[in-house]
Amino acid sequence: MTDLAIVNGTVVIPGSDPAQMDVAITGGVISGLVEQGSITGASHVVDATGLHVLPGAIDPHIHLGGYQPLGTDTEPGTRLAALGGVTTLVNYFKATGSYLDLVPEYIKTFERDSHIDAAFHLQLLTEPHLLELETTTRRFGITSYKINLAWKGREKAVFDSDRPVDNGWVWSVMEAMKEIAPDKMVLNVHCENQELKNEAKRRISDEMSPDLEFYERLAPDFSETDSVLSMMLLARVTGVTTYLVHLSSDLTMQALELPWAESDHLFGETCPHYLMHTTDSAAELELTVSPPVRHKEDQDALWEALADGRLDTVGSDSNPILRDTKMGNGEFWSVKPGFDSVGLIVPSLLDGGYHRRGIGLGRIAEIMAESPAKIFGLYPQKGTIASGSDADLILVDLDKESTVGQEATAEHSDFSVFAGMTLRGWPVATISRGELIAQDGHMLSEPGRGRYLRRET
Repeated sequence: MTDLAIVNGTVVIPGSDPAQMDVAITGGVISGLVEQGSITGASHVVDATGLHVLPGAIDPHIHLGGYQPLGTDTEPGTRLAALGGVTTLVNYFKATGSYLDLVPEYIKTFERDSHIDAAFHLQLLTEPHLLELETTTRRFGITSYKINLAWKGREKAVFDSDRPVDNGWVWSVMEAMKEIAPDKMVLNVHCENQELKNEAKRRISDEMSPDLEFYERLAPDFSETDSVLSMMLLARVTGVTTYLVHLSSDLTMQALELPWAESDHLFGETCPHYLMHTTDSAAELELTVSPPVRHKEDQDALWEALADGRLDTVGSDSNPILRDTKMGNGEFWSVKPGFDSVGLIVPSLLDGGYHRRGIGLGRIAEIMAESPAKIFGLYPQKGTIASGSDADLILVDLDKESTVGQEATAEHSDFSVFAGMTLRGWPVATISRGELIAQDGHMLSEPGRGRYLRRET
């Protein structure tokens, strides 16, 4: 007996042309992709006439519990994600203590409050983190870890560590990963050369103007690209899968044309704010983020790289924060980086990619679902539309235009850097493991249905 049938829609399997098919779902997984009109006796039917059926988006980069407690962020954050067509998250955690003690509480809080499923990344900060790496990996099924090279020089002040977070640290972590599960482990790297950023600040601080143009000059494009080139080298030397997070610049996209970038071990991510904003954005200092948003030529280069495959994924880099906290005391130097944008991946790709730049829906499905699932060990359970895969699906109205407003905010984050932008192409229904959890801007599920996703080692 089919539990749910999605009928009369146009199905988009990642990497393929859209096709007219019906989708049968049984026990929370896809049980068949069949000729339209051939499913009979389904318990529930969703009519997708005029809509496209895509795999639910996977947000591989989000910071629930970053500025605020995880218990504050999880329910509203996963609610906004589901409304925006995201059915799976991979959430970052950063702490100085032992993850062996902390991860069980993370899992408990997440599964208590979440509407959707999630895996975890952990940030490696201290020598004890490295010593516990194998145990953490095997005990919790966590196979992806992060190093933030922008912490260099601030280790002692920020997390009381004497271990420099530098390229030597990256090399040591990569070598440890090779010993644990060389085909499963992924190292995520925040690529900025902090020494170059420090020098940029020293040179231009007396030219300070409280705007995004000056903010961008404090982290010049080559500070990102310098780190990217180093990570390309270390990925080549070690063979460890390396995932370059939130890439922002044309110069870096040029680096990804080099032969060393043509590797099964190197992947690149960008974010909706780089794709849809530049330094002249009306969001002004609400849009401060690290790395910063840049210029039109950078934005165009990112879209080109998504289209041709140099970039693999889009992650929100969402870091929920209240506006008063973000803006500090009102002075430029007190403004904090980050904002919430978890539900904007799908409409950004549809508006900016499909409608404005002609990127095909099959490629968009790869970017937002299949690629992150494959990179982070969630495929084929997640990231595709196939028999046996979780029935994580979104129904999309390609022609729906909507102006972003208060619906993009919640109690954990009371502003949106996308406010006032009119985007074309929106999810109108979200299905997670065969359950219709959001429809027409309304949540239908209750918190606590999300599952923690262990990954094989």
